Amino acid sequence: MNIPFLRGKRGFTLAEMLLTLVLIALVYTMISTILIQLARYVKSGRVVARNRYQMLRTVEELRYQLRSLYYPTSGIGLSGEKSPTDGRDNLRFLTTNGRIHKGVVEAGYQVQEMDNEEGDGRSTGLFYREFPFRRQEFRTMSPQVEAPWKVYLKDVDVFEVQYSTSGTVWQREWNAPQSPGRVRIHLERSGDSHDKIIFDVTPGVGAGRW
Repeated sequence: MNIPFLRGKRGFTLAEMLLTLVLIALVYTMISTILIQLARYVKSGRVVARNRYQMLRTVEELRYQLRSLYYPTSGIGLSGEKSPTDGRDNLRFLTTNGRIHKGVVEAGYQVQEMDNEEGDGRSTGLFYREFPFRRQEFRTMSPQVEAPWKVYLKDVDVFEVQYSTSGTVWQREWNAPQSPGRVRIHLERSGDSHDKIIFDVTPGVGAGRW
C-alpha cells in the first residue's frame, strides 16, 4: 500500500548547494567590480571638474586684474619677462583689483616647483604674490619677506605671456612706459585633465570684469 504523504521529500544535494554558492559569489563579484569602477569614474570626474573650475577661476581673476591695469604718471605699469625655462614667464603689473589689499597693488605671477601632496616627488604650480603700491619701480622676482610667493594654481606646466600694441605683431617681453594694447596668456596644466587655455585681454584702467 502506497501512502504518498509518507514518502521522503528530495532535498538539495551537496553539489547543488556548492554550485549555487559559486553562482552567488560570481554575481556578487561582478556587481562589486562594476560598483567599484563606477565609484572610481565618479571620483575621477569630480576631480577633473574641480580642477577645471579652479583653472577657470584663476583665468577669470587674472583677466579681471589685467582689465584693471594701472599705469602711474611716471614709470612702468606692466613688466613681462621670459625666464631661462621655456614656457615659464614672469609677469608683474599694477592693478586696482588686488586679491589681498585694497587700492592699487603690485601683482606678480610665476611658475615654481612645489612638493606633491602625495609626497612622491615634485611638480610645478602657478604662484602669486601681492604688494600694496608704494614705490615706482617693481620688486625683483626673488622671494620677499613682506609678500612671500604662494601657490595659486597647482600642476601648471606652462605660463606663457605675449604682448602686442595692435593685435597683429606679438612680442614675448614688455617693459614700456605705455600699456600693451593686448595681452595673450597661454596656461597649461598637467595631471589627469591636461587642460589648456589661451585667452586675450585688453588692458584698461577701471575696465569691466569681462
